[in-house]
Amino acid sequence: MENSVGLVRVDSRLLHGQVVTRWIKQVDANEVIILDDELASDEFMIEVFEMAAPEGVELIVKPINEEMKNFLEERDLSHSIVLFRNITTLMKASQIYLPFEKIQIGGIGGAQGRTVVYNNITLTKEEFDELKSLEGQGKNIFLQTVPEDKELRLEKIEKKF
Repeated sequence: MENSVGLVRVDSRLLHGQVVTRWIKQVDANEVIILDDELASDEFMIEVFEMAAPEGVELIVKPINEEMKNFLEERDLSHSIVLFRNITTLMKASQIYLPFEKIQIGGIGGAQGRTVVYNNITLTKEEFDELKSLEGQGKNIFLQTVPEDKELRLEKIEKKF
């Protein structure tokens, strides 16, 4: 059963203006948990993200490993935002432990070989297929950049591939 969570979001910018000003308020978050191996080993960037977090909101950065599972299982996540940098890190976590039912795909910037699927969200065909596989496991995967947008289901963007 899912541990109730405020928001689970894939966003290549991680903790940025939209998350700080809109999503934290939207879910009444008191902590932001970033699950990312690269960031977890970069003390300088952790400090930068800590400065970006609003007062009263704790920033926690964890690598994606077995320890992450215990950490998530032991917490009340109802006022948490859990962030992943990209689909790759989300999928890595899903191989270990991904207890979340709803996963929001937010901003993922453009690059060679990527298709714009909705607003500022780009995906590769492989990433789309990986998200579909998570959906097939009972996860509610949707695209949404800001709270005012309606949640867009994966089947609405399937024709782009």
